[in-house]
Amino acid sequence: MNPIDRQSAGTPAPRQWWVLWRYWMLREFKTRYAGSVLGLAWAFVQPLATLAIFYVLFGLVLAVRVPGLAANNGYLLHLLAGLAVWLPFTDAIGRGVGSLAAYEDFLRKQPMPAEILPAVAVGGSLLVMAIGYALLLVLSVGQGVGPYWSWGWLPLLALAQLALTLGLALFLSMAHFLWRDVGSAVAFGLQLWFYVTPIVYPLTQVPERFHAWFLLNPLACLTLMVQSAVLHMPPPAGTPWALAAWVVVLGGGGWWFFRSMKAALGEAL
Repeated sequence: MNPIDRQSAGTPAPRQWWVLWRYWMLREFKTRYAGSVLGLAWAFVQPLATLAIFYVLFGLVLAVRVPGLAANNGYLLHLLAGLAVWLPFTDAIGRGVGSLAAYEDFLRKQPMPAEILPAVAVGGSLLVMAIGYALLLVLSVGQGVGPYWSWGWLPLLALAQLALTLGLALFLSMAHFLWRDVGSAVAFGLQLWFYVTPIVYPLTQVPERFHAWFLLNPLACLTLMVQSAVLHMPPPAGTPWALAAWVVVLGGGGWWFFRSMKAALGEAL
């Protein structure tokens, strides 16, 4: 009996699943910052450095502005809202896509729910997400923007972000394990994905005839919703419904694909 069949024969209860997930999460944080001089501080340094670089380039040098908002702080908060979505997403996907392949030998020897590994990659991005959202709200208040009642949508949007990210991580980790070209395609695709998502530029700078196309981009839908909530501006038409549809398609679809391909994973092991 292969390891995946043994997992199915002895599927752990939800409590046991969470115990395993917490164990692997602690292991993830220990190994991620092991041997680093700054250690956990890197979780703060990366978002701040990325924000500073993009703000200087696009906000000061290219003078990108968000119509209807104060000249400087409007674009700064728009940019930070986008990065609060993008940075934890790419962190989770970058680590999650190779999570099964990296522990192939372990899965072959030890019966364990394979979905824990991409779930740990997503869990590891929670710290980056929390820092991003906290920095966004603190900086907003410091700049005299908010608090607004629309900020109450942020916890729900954070859950939507987790669902999207986990579904995609499950899908890509399984796809990469079975077809190793997927890893290279994801690295290239993320670079393109960043520039077709309104993070460094506001949607208003895009000709209106192209706005509907952004509804086909789940990260664009999520980014636009977070930006709208933080800046207390109405989201583009159809964006909430498109985001809800993407949560179902990517979140549920990724889980379904992973579960349906577990037999193929067992045969490969």
